[in-house]
Amino acid sequence: MIDDRFIYLKIYSRDKKRIIIKRLEEIVKYITATQIPDSIENVHPEFIKVQVILARTNLIRKMRMFGGEGCLKYSECDICDEGHCITILYEDELKEKWGSRYNSIMRVIEDSIKATEGLIITMNNKPIMAKFHNTCGGATENSENVIGNRVMYLRKVLCDYCLNSPNWEGYKEISIEEIEEKLKVKFPNLTPTLKIDMKGFIEEIDRDEEGRIKSIKIGGKMFKGTEIKEILKLDSTRFSIVPKILGVKTCGQGDGLGLCQHGANQMALIGFKFNDIINYYFTGVEIKEIEKPCIKWPLKEKILVIDPGHGGDDNVGVKGHQGLMEKDVVLKISKRLKEFLEELGAVVYLTRDDDEYVSLNRRAELANKIRPNFFISIHLNSFYNPSIRGCEMYYYKGDIESKRLAECIMDRMVKNINVVNKGIKVAAFFLLREVGASSLHIDIDYITNPEVEKLLQNSEYIDKISESITQGIVEYYKF
Repeated sequence: MIDDRFIYLKIYSRDKKRIIIKRLEEIVKYITATQIPDSIENVHPEFIKVQVILARTNLIRKMRMFGGEGCLKYSECDICDEGHCITILYEDELKEKWGSRYNSIMRVIEDSIKATEGLIITMNNKPIMAKFHNTCGGATENSENVIGNRVMYLRKVLCDYCLNSPNWEGYKEISIEEIEEKLKVKFPNLTPTLKIDMKGFIEEIDRDEEGRIKSIKIGGKMFKGTEIKEILKLDSTRFSIVPKILGVKTCGQGDGLGLCQHGANQMALIGFKFNDIINYYFTGVEIKEIEKPCIKWPLKEKILVIDPGHGGDDNVGVKGHQGLMEKDVVLKISKRLKEFLEELGAVVYLTRDDDEYVSLNRRAELANKIRPNFFISIHLNSFYNPSIRGCEMYYYKGDIESKRLAECIMDRMVKNINVVNKGIKVAAFFLLREVGASSLHIDIDYITNPEVEKLLQNSEYIDKISESITQGIVEYYKF
């Protein structure tokens, strides 16, 4: 049973092979238990609070009701638990991971969830990418060196708190053949040659004209070629040395981005609180309570650009048999739509608010400057056969969110004004292609149908169209 006091998310379950609904905090519990490293033996409660807040932040950032993209594999879900969105271990798997520590770890997690109820990490009132890694090895990393772009809160910080981490130093031997295979490279001189000098290890090789080693410096010590032959039981002084194995020494574990888990736990052990730890590793952030979308303003902070098609001396727009002009009708719909959306908390821009010509390039430039959640272009259709009627919607190939929005709006229009559903289709219209945000083109109906033309002259019908589009947008953002 859904309880309005709580936040719920939709998860595609790998075990059940279907969508399930779970309370946010229940999933936070399992994700936290999954993400705490088992290499930390003495897990401090303040560190667990940090991990709880990181898990909650990343989930809220992902959820569609908060403007997130949801799961890109299963379009109806906020996340999946297949590892595509996030790795989640459930009870049996966690018992295997934690063994005898399972009950104590889960109790502390549950207490931490209560102690930090509703808290997430934000910047500019939006949830951050709450990145973390196991051990930074002395310093975290700037985001541009890891993900390619500068993120203000993911800046390098010095950290020696993880000095005692078992992952502070690591060593791995990798064969030359494995490196070649994995890196798709080919080393020169893989077979021994008489010309090799590995500085610091083997150097200052002196050969005679026949290639026999007269003297060689190994590990800083000089040897005669004959000495090496005898000591290493070689067949000849005509020898060369090539590496077959490379030893790679590492410092730290992970990409170095965001919070260092071993460092954060050590900070907790020496007295730092969860908020101190978060603010140490994430630059300039705020820890705030989730602002759950309310009934009164379900579209709060959503930004929309509404594009009334055509206008002015544009001769492309269509008209009905009684002379009703497409450009005039779509402007009325768009203005009313703007009013309805703003009443629900949205920030709405029109590409034109009068009978004026605005080029397609200018409309695209305006939208790209605003960077809305959605760009919605409103139009009417025409056909030589006056009996044809119905609503059609178009989205750009691969724009899954616009397709989903179209489905929500079409459902409302069919139910509210009994419009004929003529389909939701892929198109490469200029604005769909050039606007750098999710974009939807709506052909409301056929103005060349006499019955439709008559309805479109009625202000109440215009309101019903605008209300239906509004309800569809609300439905899209609603859980």
